[in-house]
Amino acid sequence: MTDLILIHETRGVPDALIVSHLPHGPTLSMTLSNVTLRHDVSSNADSTVSEQYPHLIFEGFGSKLGDRVKGILGALFPVPKDDAKRVMTFANADDFISFRYVFVVQFHGWRD
Repeated sequence: MTDLILIHETRGVPDALIVSHLPHGPTLSMTLSNVTLRHDVSSNADSTVSEQYPHLIFEGFGSKLGDRVKGILGALFPVPKDDAKRVMTFANADDFISFRYVFVVQFHGWRD
């Protein structure tokens, strides 16, 4: 085991996240807000979770602290295969990190 992830919830709603790299850190503590759980999204209600590792995109993590947070979050995910079609984006704006997980479909043009 290399990392410990704790998700705190109040009345079933996640409101805090702690990520700690073992055995000596670093530890990252965040407050969560506006969380939408996967089973609450109607288009994903009956779908299965892909086991494909996502490509990671980080936007707005240019400061020293941003580099540290980027390193901590990036270390949680294994390296994806080149043909992986899952993308996870983290965007930092005014110390608020937005997170989105999407499936990418490669477009090859129209067929008649």
